[in-house]
Amino acid sequence: MKSMIGLTLGLGMSFLVNAQMTPSLAKVYSGNTVETSINASQKNPKVQKQTVTATLTILKQDGQHVEFMYQNPAYKAYEIGTISADGKKLQIAYKGGFGVYDISENKLVGCGSGRASEGPFSQWVNTYFAWCDDLIAK
Repeated sequence: MKSMIGLTLGLGMSFLVNAQMTPSLAKVYSGNTVETSINASQKNPKVQKQTVTATLTILKQDGQHVEFMYQNPAYKAYEIGTISADGKKLQIAYKGGFGVYDISENKLVGCGSGRASEGPFSQWVNTYFAWCDDLIAK
C-alpha cells in the first residue's frame, strides 16, 4: 500500500518521501459479531451474551471517509467512519456508539461499545453493550 515518491527541491536537492495510500475497502464484508449487553435497571439487572452473523456493506468511500450499513438478523444501522492516515485503522461512529476496526488485507476486525438508541430515557441510561466483529471480504 505504500509507495515512494521522489521530490526535487528548488536547490537541486532531492529526497524520497513515504506516501501513505488509503486502502479501497471491499464492497461487502461478512462474519460474526460477539456481543455482551446489559439492562442495568436497579430492579432486575440482566446480562445477555450472543454471537450473531453480520454483514457490513460499504455504501460510499471517498478517500479516508466511509459510509456503510451494518446488519445482523435483529439490527440494522447506518454508520460512518474515517480511515487512519496509515490505512491500518477504521474509526466508526453510529447512533449510540463507536468502535475501531483493524484493516488487514481482506479483513475488518475490531471492537466497540454503545447504548440503546431508541425508547425512553430510562432505557438509554440502563442498556449498554460491548461488541467485537470478525469480518472478511466476500
